[in-house]
Amino acid sequence: MKKMKFVLLSTLLLTSGLFTSCNNTSKVDVMVVGVHHEEDYDEIDILIDNLTNKNKQVVDNLNFYTGNIGKKRVVIAETPLRTSAAAMTTTIGIKQYHPKYVINEGTSGGHHAELTYNDIILGKDILDMASYKGAGDNPDSWELKNPTLHANEALLNTASGIKSEHVGKVVPGIIASSDAWNNDIGFIEKLYKNFGEDCEEMESYAVTTVCDNYKIPSLAIRVISNNTVTGEGFKTEPGKNCQRFVIDVIKGM
Repeated sequence: MKKMKFVLLSTLLLTSGLFTSCNNTSKVDVMVVGVHHEEDYDEIDILIDNLTNKNKQVVDNLNFYTGNIGKKRVVIAETPLRTSAAAMTTTIGIKQYHPKYVINEGTSGGHHAELTYNDIILGKDILDMASYKGAGDNPDSWELKNPTLHANEALLNTASGIKSEHVGKVVPGIIASSDAWNNDIGFIEKLYKNFGEDCEEMESYAVTTVCDNYKIPSLAIRVISNNTVTGEGFKTEPGKNCQRFVIDVIKGM
């Protein structure tokens, strides 16, 4: 009798929506990977707010939000900050939702003076800046040990053609990923001289590595939220505008 009561109670909870089953695999058109910050803003809040038919699922202690943006079935994957967390979140999201495409979006710091707030860098090439090797006082000796990764060409072309009122320049360029925060202008200038990166952040190399492993087309979209070279400090509004741009990209896919 106790066993029967337990079965009946479990069935009631599952069908009432108090428990969300994470075993049902649902195919989506696009998975967007974005960072959850502990501060007063997220890099995914506007994306989540713009989902229709929204549903939240917790998979392996990570939050995923499914729904629609325009005609596309979308899942927003909420990742903690740092490269290892982004790789973990992307892997779990791919195995759970089997997206056709993956977009990694968020804020970044500019590495040269031509970039300012709200400019968008589309990651044509993505570098692992933590993998450089060489004499510290001789930048010409520096080389990256990990391979350069590349965006899916079709996604890159689609995003390049989007006209959005929410952002500034939209530039296919080079994104550098690292778990370090580089605020030394001299060091940034050395990096830029050697590798030509437009901006730096923490997740794109990890997300792209996982997508390449699963052979899923991906694109990193990064907004300039600060620029040490020009002295522009961090602002939160560009991160919101990047999300608005990503919504335009998804609708244009």
